[in-house]
This record gives sequence, structure tokens and C-alpha cells, in this order.
Amino acid sequence: MNKRANRVYWLLLIMILIMGVCIMADDKRGNTPKDTADTTETTTQAVSEVSEAYTEATSSDETVETSTVDEAMLESYYKNTVFTGDSIMSGFATFVQNTSDNAPIWLKQCTFITAVSWGIDDALKGTGPMYSGKAQDIAVSLSSIKPAKVFINLGINEMNGLGSPGYSVEKLNGKYGELIAHIKSAVPESKIYIMSVTPCTAAKETNMFNNETIRKFNKSVEEKAEEWGVTYLDFSAEFGEALAPEYARDGIHHQPKAFKEIWIPYLEKIAAENI
Repeated sequence: MNKRANRVYWLLLIMILIMGVCIMADDKRGNTPKDTADTTETTTQAVSEVSEAYTEATSSDETVETSTVDEAMLESYYKNTVFTGDSIMSGFATFVQNTSDNAPIWLKQCTFITAVSWGIDDALKGTGPMYSGKAQDIAVSLSSIKPAKVFINLGINEMNGLGSPGYSVEKLNGKYGELIAHIKSAVPESKIYIMSVTPCTAAKETNMFNNETIRKFNKSVEEKAEEWGVTYLDFSAEFGEALAPEYARDGIHHQPKAFKEIWIPYLEKIAAENI
């Protein structure tokens, strides 16, 4: 509660106490019923005025945040949207497409082009997930769809050993930049979003695969996003420094609980910020 409202609140309590004391005093002095009624009316009026002031103070100084994004707005925002990525995105695709009760309609209208163990190197070589019955270059698939928006989540498969000799964050970042340029040339009108690589659980970390490396790679992508002409989404921040065990299936991949409590609210927030 703000300071102004707090002062008025205490004044309201004091006035109520005064009303009670006045009534008790009048009774002791033998006031007639009319006298008591007059005293009560006056005190009640004062309390009412203080109450109104309190209401005004709290309503003018405090605001309650409410969501303005409804289902129709979300459907409109995510209309003709493609989500593409590796096994983490594949898990989300399975959740959306195979769970009729948990996934909202606005997500079910989206297209998912994903593949397990797919990475940035694979995508650059033209090896892509299945679309329209065949595995093909992701740029080819996207060019046939011509999506309004593309959300990309790639990189977790490249994190193992990243930073070792000959395998640097900078080198992988350069390859990601090449892939983005390739995609943009195929769908120049599409708005591209890069979702940062999500962390693993603390128990899953090793010397060769750890959250510090993931953070370094994400930072390198964030720094290049504007140059690449894409929007970087700090999605990993929604999970904190490490993936909570309650959200993890195997220390890396996500449980339905994560999709319901983190993925969907995050995508709703993205829509709310851009509508």
C-alpha cells in the first residue's frame, strides 16, 4: 500500500474509535435518543468522508495489471507462424499437437517443423526436418509456406564441448549467422525470432556440457541479432540459471509442466508486447 493510502487508512481507524467513544460518553451523560442519533450521524458522516478519501487514494495511486490479450488476439498474432528447431522444440510440438486439452487453439494453428538431434550444422548442409512428406532444407520448407513469423530454437546439440580447441562460441555463432542469412533470403518478408538455448539442470552439467557455455553462446547470438536482422528472445531467462528438475524430462528436454507454465505464458507475453 502507498504512503498516502496508508495515512488515510489509519485516519479511518481513528475516526471509528472516536465514534465509539462518543456514543459511550453520550450514554453515560444521559443523552436523549435524539442526541445520540445526532452524534452518531455526525461521526458516521466523518467516517464516510474518510472512507471515500481512502478509496480515492488507493484507486488513484495503485493500479492492478490485467491481461489485455484474449484468444482472438493471440490467434491473430500467431496466424501463419512457424516454429522450427531441434528435440526441445520437437517436444513442444508434440505437446501442442497431441494434447487436445492442454494446448490452446491459437497454438494448434501454428506449423511445427522440427527434428530430433538436428543442429545448426545440419541445417546449413541442407539437412532439414520432414515437411510435406519429405526431409528437406528448412529454407525450402519455409519458402513454400511464406510464414508471417518464424520462431527458431536451435543450438542445444552443439553445446557439448563448445569452447574446446577448434570448437569455439565465435565459430558456431558465425555458422548461425550463415543459417539466418540463408533463411532470410528464402523468406525475406517473414519476421524471424531466435529463441535462446534453454539451460540444463545442475545435475546434468559436466566439464564439456554446462550452463556457463550455454549462456556464453546465447550472449554471442544476442549481440549479433540486430546485425542479422532478427529479433532475439531471451527465452532461457524464463528458466533461471539452471533448468528446474520439475520441468525436466532427462535434465535437458522439457516436461509438459514446463510447456504449460513457461512456454505458453511466455508466448502470450510476446504477443501482448507486440500487438
